[in-house]
This record gives sequence, structure tokens and C-alpha cells, in this order.
Amino acid sequence: MTGPTDGDQGGGRPALSPDTDTLRYCTTADGVRLAMRQLGQGPLVIKAANWLGNVQADATLRSSRHWVDQLTRAHTLLWYDARGCGLSDREVDDVSLDAWVRDLEAVADAGGHERFVLLGISQGAAIAIRYAVRHPERVRGLVLYASFVRGAFHQGLSAKTQAVFTEMIRIAELGWGHDASTFRRLFSSQLLPAAPADVLDAYDALHRHSVSGPMAARYMRAFFELDARVDAPQVRCPTLVMHVQDDALILQREGALVASLIPGARWVAVPGRNHLPLVTDPGWPTLQREMAAFLASLAAADAGAGTPAPQLTARQREVLLHVARGLGDKEIARALQLSPRTVEMHVARALAALGARNRSEAVSRAHHWKLLP
Repeated sequence: MTGPTDGDQGGGRPALSPDTDTLRYCTTADGVRLAMRQLGQGPLVIKAANWLGNVQADATLRSSRHWVDQLTRAHTLLWYDARGCGLSDREVDDVSLDAWVRDLEAVADAGGHERFVLLGISQGAAIAIRYAVRHPERVRGLVLYASFVRGAFHQGLSAKTQAVFTEMIRIAELGWGHDASTFRRLFSSQLLPAAPADVLDAYDALHRHSVSGPMAARYMRAFFELDARVDAPQVRCPTLVMHVQDDALILQREGALVASLIPGARWVAVPGRNHLPLVTDPGWPTLQREMAAFLASLAAADAGAGTPAPQLTARQREVLLHVARGLGDKEIARALQLSPRTVEMHVARALAALGARNRSEAVSRAHHWKLLP
């Protein structure tokens, strides 16, 4: 691995080295210095930062290294420590969804690729979604796992339950950096409830110093206050949404909500309990297979992007436009005074004409060929 270098002190756009493994720095629009790491070769996948950042640990920890291995088999993976965490600037003024999007904007610009896939895990999904809405021309597709677009304070919880979350913020500020791991285990045991003790020990050892107590508390509050529900319906790229069924940290219903809000998104629920699935978990083979198939479909779509635009009938374009707006078949049928079966027929024929595997990919291709307004 190359040593740390000052890759972008002035906010410019230097390309990363094509070396197998690089560690670099970039600077955000508001002056925060971020550590980022690149591994592998091939089309670019950028992982939006999520709790907690540690670019040095992700490729070695048993809780995360299989994600890195899977994605770098045929792709370049670029990930980073968000502001306030890991090797990035630790003392920052702004901790919020918009600030995290600024982090992703800086990393994407420093990556040197015009278009890429975004991977969003946990709160990283909301970051990826908002970035995709603001920069649709750059995002080939979204892979979202354990995602949510509304924090705990927007889920209609009782006052008593909200008070519990507020108390967690206070405890985090006091207890995160303590020598004893008891407090941090409250969180790691939710992330990895079915993990062996040595996996939890390694996770705790490497993340203990990734963030300060006050910064951990600020992060928690920002998680609980996060709200990207208005962004999700505006996504226009192919999207894969996956979630472990018995995730106790981010309930499956939150991932299902994300999938329902993004037009044409593919929803996949898999067995398991770990918020961060291990390679031995029952759902990992499915997650692995779905990611590989999704990324392959994006490559196939790009390969056919230079071919002449397919022909759609006026009715097919009309139906597909409603699909792009996130409507289901019954809603489209009511809007166009058609039967749901007729809508299904028009959608199927539009998919066939566009050479698309699913509705999300069809919408993306139709926008590429300028068949939709």
C-alpha cells in the first residue's frame, strides 16, 4: 500500500492511481480532509461512509472483509472515512446528512471516474440516495443494504421510546472512549448479535479509537434525525435494495420502505440476524449472488448504450413514465383508465423492447435514450 499523501488540498479533481491498493486524502467543499482507500481494478464502485469509519480495518475485519473481496473481484472499490471518524479530520463543525453528502461529493470527484455505482449500507444508503438525486448523470446504479431513509425520531415512536434513544446519545458521549468495552458492546452486539466473541473483540479493538465520545453522540443524533424520504422517489437509476430479515438494529420494514419509495427498485429479503452479515451467515450467498447479477446487468446495459434507440409506442412510453414516478400497476391503471392486466402487458412489452431485466433498468434505459420527458 502506498503511504498517505495530500491528494487534494485545494478541492480540485486529481485521479487516483490505478495501483492495486492506494490510500489517499481529499478535501470537501467545506474544508474537511477525508481519508479514502482504493482497491481492485475494473468499473468503479464507491461505498458511502457508514458507522464507523476505518479504511485501515475494513479489508481485514471478519465483519467486513468479505464485502471488499466480493466487490473487488471485477471492480474497483473506493471507500472512505467520513468526517469526524477514522483517519479523516476528527474535529468538524457540521455532522448531518447534507454534510455526509458533501463528503461523498469530494470522494467521487477525487475518484477520477465520470460514472460509477454507489454502495450504501445502513445510513450510507440515505447518503447514496441523496447524492444520486443531486448528480443523476454520474450514478450508474445503487446497491443498498440494511438501508433506512427515516431516523428513529421520524418513525412515530412513543415519547418513552424516544427518551430511550435520547439517553443512548448521552451515554455515548460519556462512555465511548472508556477503557472498558462494556458500553461499546451494547452497540456491537446489536450490529453482530450472532457473531462469535472473537469477531466482536476484533471489531471493538479496531473501532474503539475510530471516533471520540462527543463525536459518537453527534453521529447518533444525526442518525436519529435523518430524513431522506423526499429524495427516494426522485431516484432514476437501477436500484437493488437488500435487507436481513431479523435485523434488530434497522428493522426490515425500513428497508422495505426504501424499496417501495424508489421507482422500480428490486427488493431482496434474506435470512439472518446480523446487521453486518458474516460470510458464514445464511443470507450471505444470496446477497453475494444478487450483487453480482445486478452489477453484471449494469455492465450489459452500458454495453448496449451505443445502439440505436428502441421503438416504444406512445402508450408504452406513457405507462413507463408512470412507472418512473413510482406508481404500481393498479395506480397506473386508474390514472390511464386501463385494466391492471393491460398495464402489465404494456410494461412487459416495454421491457422487451428496451432489453431490460426489470422496471428499474427499463426506466434507466428509457431516460438514456431520451424516450421519457
